[in-house]
Amino acid sequence: MKANIGTLALLLMTSCLDLQPPEADLIPPSVVEFLPQGEDVNVDTRMTVLFSEIVAISPGDDSLVVVLPADQLDGEFLDDLNKPPLSSKHSMLTVACRVERDLEGMRIELEPDQALEEGQAYNLVVSAAVTDLSGNSLVDELRYDENGRLTGTRTHILHSFSTLAGGILMTEVLANPEGPESEGEYLEIFNRSRMPIDLTDWRLDDEGGAGQGDLLGACSSGQVPVIGSGAVALLVGQSFIRPVDLAPDTLLICSDHASLTPRGLRNTGDEVLVLKDANGAEIDRYGGWVDMSNQAGCAATRLSLSEPDSQSNWAIPESDPCRTPGWIE
Repeated sequence: MKANIGTLALLLMTSCLDLQPPEADLIPPSVVEFLPQGEDVNVDTRMTVLFSEIVAISPGDDSLVVVLPADQLDGEFLDDLNKPPLSSKHSMLTVACRVERDLEGMRIELEPDQALEEGQAYNLVVSAAVTDLSGNSLVDELRYDENGRLTGTRTHILHSFSTLAGGILMTEVLANPEGPESEGEYLEIFNRSRMPIDLTDWRLDDEGGAGQGDLLGACSSGQVPVIGSGAVALLVGQSFIRPVDLAPDTLLICSDHASLTPRGLRNTGDEVLVLKDANGAEIDRYGGWVDMSNQAGCAATRLSLSEPDSQSNWAIPESDPCRTPGWIE
């Protein structure tokens, strides 16, 4: 009898105060953001998945959030991923990563054990088996149903990105040196790949790709024209004089002429330079975007290594010095 009176009193008090019993968590989790984004991602990048709430992924779990080359992803892999644990057959296709939790479990970070491949498309995939702490399954996006409740379609979530392609980039052009042009003009190149590159029999074409180009080779007799990973070289003419502001150990690659090109570089721009490998394939080009005729001693500089050749990506630095031969920031 005492229990019945206590229960009745609790119900009356709840009714008077208009209190509602606590409801279970029925809102499913979704992915809010993937990082990195784009087609020029650094090979040593960390990958991040941000969820709308805390999810039930244990530290070190490598079967619910994975990254793999895009050409390895198929329906069979996704079926396996959505029914963890991932089989050894498919685990071998994924990039080995250390998985960490942040924001108490709302953000999952993957740090590859080794650098990703250059110029490779990847998929970052979250298994459909991911749930929140209440067991609600991962959905594609949160939306309201006819009863005004947040819901969505249970599924895996996929994100694509590509790493920066390796190879040679043109990074600085000095067409109007303060002294004689043949002694000072240069074209700076940078090896952004993880491997050294042999420039033997490479050519520089100043006709925008229409010509074969002039043969390039090491300026010093007996030297092999190999540019190391992350290293810089200057393409110059036979009469080039090494400037005092040139970075130490910068490789000099000479053309067959006293100046870099048969007629020397045009100070006013409008001269498209194309770098070709030993097979005649175009490697990179400078579109002749910058007029250097009124700024002797200043170089046109590539502003971003990840952006393509365009007028907006080349300019003469406003700061001093206005040229930095052999240096890449």
